[in-house]
Amino acid sequence: MSARGARLAGRIWDEDGRWRVVRGALAPASLLYRGGIGLRNAAYRVGLLATRTAGARTVSIGNLRVGGSGKTPLTRWLAIEAHARGIAVAILSRGYGGTEASPHVVGDGEGLRSDVARSGDEAVMLARTCGVPVVAGRERADAAALAIETFASRLLLCDDAFQHRRLARDVDVVLVDPSERGGLTRLLPAGPLREPFSALARAHVIVVVDRDGGVGQAPQLRPDQLLVQARMAPTALVRVGLGEWEEIGLAVLAGQRVLALSGVARPRPLYESLRDWEADLVHVLEYPDHHPYDTKDWHEISHAAKDVDLVVTTEKDLVKLERFPFARGKLVALRLGVTIDRPGELLERVLGPLGAPLTGSRATGLGGA
Repeated sequence: MSARGARLAGRIWDEDGRWRVVRGALAPASLLYRGGIGLRNAAYRVGLLATRTAGARTVSIGNLRVGGSGKTPLTRWLAIEAHARGIAVAILSRGYGGTEASPHVVGDGEGLRSDVARSGDEAVMLARTCGVPVVAGRERADAAALAIETFASRLLLCDDAFQHRRLARDVDVVLVDPSERGGLTRLLPAGPLREPFSALARAHVIVVVDRDGGVGQAPQLRPDQLLVQARMAPTALVRVGLGEWEEIGLAVLAGQRVLALSGVARPRPLYESLRDWEADLVHVLEYPDHHPYDTKDWHEISHAAKDVDLVVTTEKDLVKLERFPFARGKLVALRLGVTIDRPGELLERVLGPLGAPLTGSRATGLGGA
């Protein structure tokens, strides 16, 4: 979807006025979509569609809505926490945007074995920042087999896999952002939902995402579900050093003239964070989600950045932009972190029998775009 198309979809989904009429016109298509989703889920429920078991503890981190809701930051946090406990953990990614469909190793926990063109931006970003193996592939069960064979993985974290039901999982973690208008009610194409809210009944853990300091609410659909609150907020800026990424404090944003650059589905949190840290947001450039930046884009960005102090983007974009020759220190990415209100309970549910005693678990961890 183009940047213009993404903005149009956002207005249709979230705004009132004439857009309510458009949503009404799209309602029949949403009903057909709901019917198709219901049939597919019923087929898995009764066994007409088969699932494959990986042979390691498998945890899906997903959501109901199109676009970012904090899945990748939470996946990274869980991976870092599991690795700190000595658990052989690997992240499975679909490798969206990459050319390689077959399962392959993106990173081995110490360095990259692939690139963005082959594996997609999210997989490479996770491989650069998590310190654990990352394996990508369209078929998650095949990627799981490769992770177990190559790294003897005992815990598999599947990023954005709630709807990928061919791989059986021990735990489904689903993020919900109740602050989004229409975010819990309308299905595609009239709204942003990939599945109806009732699909949360499949979840073992519901993570209510808070982005603005308020307390979000989402009902538990089963008495055994764990419901936790998560706060997404920037923790640092990241810049490209001598082949490595370096963290710098957010305070450097104050008073700086900034170009906000994004190729993500929902760039608004980037702008809000820049304003919160008192940056002077003078230019905005938006590209489609997962945009593969080329030389023409670099020229456009460089021209727009002539009169600014910093070009601020997301980590998912930084993995694609770092190959271009920006002035040293001018291109930086906003790193998001996640804070969990009850981290021990979440980790106990996710790690299960693999988990060591969880005393002293960290409530705050790294995140991603």
